[in-house]
Amino acid sequence: MRLSPEESFGLNEQPSSTKPEKLPTPKGPRLYRSTLLNLAGAAIPALLLLVTVPIYLHLIGEARYGVLAIVWLLLGYFGVFDLGFGRAVANRIAALHDAMAEERQGIFWTGLAISAVTGLIGGAILYLLGGWLFAHVFHISGFLRIEAEKSMPWLATALPLAVIISLLAGALEGRQAFLALNGAQVFGTVLYQLFPLAVAYAGWITLPYLIAAAIVGRLLSILLLFALSYRHVPLSPRPRFALHEVKSLLRYGGWITVTGLVGPLLTVFDRFLIGAKIGMVAVTAYTVPYNLVMRISILPGSLQTALFPRFAMVDPSEAKALAARAMLSIGAIMTPMVVVGLLLIKPFLIIWVGAALAEKAAPIGQILLLGIWINTLAFIPFTYLQGRGRPDLPAKFHVLELLPYVAILWVLIDRLGVPGAAWAWDLRVLVDTLLLFWAARTTSGLSRTMAGILPITGAFFIAFEMSYDSALYVGISLLLVVASIGWSIASIPQDQRAVLSRRLLARTPPVHSTATQEKHGS
Repeated sequence: MRLSPEESFGLNEQPSSTKPEKLPTPKGPRLYRSTLLNLAGAAIPALLLLVTVPIYLHLIGEARYGVLAIVWLLLGYFGVFDLGFGRAVANRIAALHDAMAEERQGIFWTGLAISAVTGLIGGAILYLLGGWLFAHVFHISGFLRIEAEKSMPWLATALPLAVIISLLAGALEGRQAFLALNGAQVFGTVLYQLFPLAVAYAGWITLPYLIAAAIVGRLLSILLLFALSYRHVPLSPRPRFALHEVKSLLRYGGWITVTGLVGPLLTVFDRFLIGAKIGMVAVTAYTVPYNLVMRISILPGSLQTALFPRFAMVDPSEAKALAARAMLSIGAIMTPMVVVGLLLIKPFLIIWVGAALAEKAAPIGQILLLGIWINTLAFIPFTYLQGRGRPDLPAKFHVLELLPYVAILWVLIDRLGVPGAAWAWDLRVLVDTLLLFWAARTTSGLSRTMAGILPITGAFFIAFEMSYDSALYVGISLLLVVASIGWSIASIPQDQRAVLSRRLLARTPPVHSTATQEKHGS
């Protein structure tokens, strides 16, 4: 029997009900397929980064690579000059999935024109501020500062390109063209990484050459994204503009911009404060486990990307049912992953970075793993609110959280040291998650998901209190892993378990009895 797209992923039915309900009409590609495509699109660049970083360090040196990393960080932060139009266009195009192509074309061309203008303005501002930032904020000196200042025209050129890429990616996301989108993004990332590497290998290792090579990769990426948008939106040769949509796009994108401005402060301020109060060695002890733990969120983040246009397309009741199912799925996936992470992070860190650093980093990673479990649940109401046209609420919550978070962070670092920063982050994401669920009113099934905290708490305490190489630790760990997997299976709704069983049975070769084999002359 052929399963419907939503039935196969199990995300569109109500999480619990006393009688069967009619399934919502499937819209677009299968969610599990879109999620896997997004996962591949995120994983491949991460793997490429692991391969290329040592080569970059060998060719251009640690100091120049550090400046290059700051340059890309600066470019990423100035990316807020897209004014949220990438996300706004994705939302509007998704909402117009059944409309005439001309309506989507109007949204696309209007967004592209405004993004080009704001990107140029942002590039000009970046060009004017660049010298001051390199000298007085990042404290780059000597020949590297001269290189950085000479690269400013290239950096100012790169910003409008980055803004346009965000808009084109938003158009494809709105059309749920995730195969095209992720393929283009992987292609662009490969060029973005390899072109500068090729230039450095040829002997041109200064920053202007490296950034110029990266821009060539960006240009080719834009051409591919535009060709894909031309096909999937679809576009006509003659641009069409929808000036009446500008106000609504600016309103929606403005709140996305607030999130883009405040969000990075909430995620990087802890490291600034640790460095200022304790020192750079402490920053390393925090950053290593933080970056490792954050990789666990790639899978729920991929589902989040797949859900965003779907939330904009369906009616409110379907959207709430979809959110409930997605939350149960994320809880079922993340609980065993976090349990395993809590139990194995210390021995993994010992192998990866050595026993000395692992001794300091492992407890921090374990604390952060508690927060990442909570934070990934918040992906669903966050995306739900943005998809349903309320990007203002997550943005307001981020602004509301900023000052209390800084105060709590300051106090806990004073009292607990580096682990205090991890506990402060956990507390902030807990408050953020509660606010998002309250605003979205998507708490159906939340109590079932929250039961997963029991095996997670058990794993946390034995990881803190017991030696990881003892037989008792191994035995209890196996019990906790089995319990978390069992809970995950039990937390999935019965109809979804039935779907998974049918799919597994469909792949299992039939076992013939002796009588059957004789009948067929086997």
